[in-house]
Amino acid sequence: MSYAIVRNEKLTRSEINGKGTHNDRKAKNHTNKDIDPTRTHLNYYIKKNELTYTKEFDKYMKENNLQGHLRSNSIIMCQMVFTSDQAFFDRIGEEETKRYFDECYKFICNYKNLGEKNIISAVVHLDEGAPHMHLMFVPVVHTKDKDGNNIDKICARDFWKGRDSYRQLQDAYFNHVKSKGFDLERGMFVEDTN
Repeated sequence: MSYAIVRNEKLTRSEINGKGTHNDRKAKNHTNKDIDPTRTHLNYYIKKNELTYTKEFDKYMKENNLQGHLRSNSIIMCQMVFTSDQAFFDRIGEEETKRYFDECYKFICNYKNLGEKNIISAVVHLDEGAPHMHLMFVPVVHTKDKDGNNIDKICARDFWKGRDSYRQLQDAYFNHVKSKGFDLERGMFVEDTN
């Protein structure tokens, strides 16, 4: 049986451009030997970044009135990877694979009221291993300031608040793709797999 897989990684400013080099296939010589350059033309964007991730973030900060104090080691973006195994994608075919990643994108736009404007990039890779999508977003929380005014702020700690925040993500993601007709299983709990 195939599993619905989503992973999250929190990233600081110094880490995001390396992800961009990989995600946008900017490297001349890939350190990842699973990448098949003859298939890179098959990759596609659901949301394309025009600049490097650092410059996209700086532009994003200028355009949005976000609160919160950012330090040099602050988490400013998260990268999610959505996928399953190759057998699942072989079984559903090309059109349904595209729909699967479209649904993953819609899911994260709505997750915790994140909103599409906070997504920097979403690229589907079809040139290495099983198809997968890298989605970069700014972890924005909608909250209130000390005076009770509604504000948006960048805060990965609050976005992923609680010991079971990733379990909640896995549950919500599984329920979403299952409701859209994809025959997948939810992954096993960490307590069961150690």
